[in-house]
Amino acid sequence: MNNLVTPVVSCVVGGVLAVATLMGVIANQTSAPEQSPGTIDSPEFSYGATIE
Repeated sequence: MNNLVTPVVSCVVGGVLAVATLMGVIANQTSAPEQSPGTIDSPEFSYGATIE
């Protein structure tokens, strides 16, 4: 019996973590611009720019 319970519990916990992570990523990328990690209007990195 224990040989069956452990893999089932492991799959359930892994599935819950995967769904929570996916929902967090989707919510983060589709949130309002002021709450989103990056926007087109103000890029966080200026590629090719040199600082002197």
